[in-house]
Amino acid sequence: MKKNYFDKRYFFAFLCLILLNIMYVWINRLNLQIHSVKIFIDNYIPFIKWMVIPYILWYLYIWFVIFYLAFYYKKLFILHTKGVILSKLICMVIYITYPTYVIRPEILGTDIFSKLIEMVYSNDNPVNVFPSIHVLQSLLTHKAIIHIKGVKKWVKYSSLLFIVMVILSTLMIKQHYILDVIGAYSLALITTKFIYNEKHEGYSIKTIKSRLLEDRF
Repeated sequence: MKKNYFDKRYFFAFLCLILLNIMYVWINRLNLQIHSVKIFIDNYIPFIKWMVIPYILWYLYIWFVIFYLAFYYKKLFILHTKGVILSKLICMVIYITYPTYVIRPEILGTDIFSKLIEMVYSNDNPVNVFPSIHVLQSLLTHKAIIHIKGVKKWVKYSSLLFIVMVILSTLMIKQHYILDVIGAYSLALITTKFIYNEKHEGYSIKTIKSRLLEDRF
């Protein structure tokens, strides 16, 4: 009986994740370019084409961890997907009620990185930017990884390095602005506080580091 209960929860979790992706695409296709959250700092962030690589690899990162947890760490899988579903639902509400957009550069090169950026741009309208789902789900996925029992330090550090690259990539291929990143980090922090029942410890460098590398993101 217990097995069926868990099976239903896994099915419901995957169904919600798929439906949220469909919802994102639908809202993205509306192409609501109304508000901009660009600030002066964004003007100084360089456009770096090869940063499209971590941006694309993000898809493999988040789904690999989801399936890995589903097979080997079922309770953590439920916690993680709850966090992802809750926070992405909040994102969808924001995208509808306060539509934001980003201004992208013209891509002139013919190299592989330029082609990849063109592919990203052509499949994703420059909207649904605040908060950044790339940043949000990177943080939530890293949170799940550092909660895996007995996880090696090199795995934690590798995951941290990768999500830092992903966050930078969202800015450097001009998919997001600084405030999109800050909004996503804030939402991830609030979500994990409730999902993992953690106490608020402030925002010092020390506490942020402990959240990112220990079991207290």
